Amino acid sequence: MPWANGRGTSYEIASDRGSDDQWSWRLAMAPVNEDGPFSRIDCVNRSLVVVEGAGMVLSVDRKKLQCAPLQVVQFRGEAVTDAILLDGPITDINLMIRRNDADGELRIVHQPGAIASASIIVAVNGPARVQCDETLTMLERHDAMLECDAHSLVLVGGSVCVVSVQRR
Repeated sequence: MPWANGRGTSYEIASDRGSDDQWSWRLAMAPVNEDGPFSRIDCVNRSLVVVEGAGMVLSVDRKKLQCAPLQVVQFRGEAVTDAILLDGPITDINLMIRRNDADGELRIVHQPGAIASASIIVAVNGPARVQCDETLTMLERHDAMLECDAHSLVLVGGSVCVVSVQRR
């Protein structure tokens, strides 16, 4: 999908987009190939994690926000936000939540063990092994498991981005 500002493309992993093309939450992966402004999206909270590349620095309403690899950062979608790449292009995973319609969280899990409160899991930093109920699943880098809410999940190996979302 093209960015709202027309400067790039994101790849939607999941959303609750309806037939009217509106969403209360959206999870996407996007390559960021050059310095520049982020799209402004009113009434949206954003959580972002760099999953490839050296990272970037965001200027969010003139405040610097370091975006190191696999470190989750949060900011408001209506903030004036500009990115400066640290050492070439990056790829990020971005969770957008309309603050009046949904709640959500994005976090990185590296340690094997039970994964609580997961709606979506995305493999980062290479392959990951996840046990979903009684089934062991191998996720290649950037593969996602959707609709995880009602399942027992265990990270057996690798690193994953864990997303929990809930409509109000």
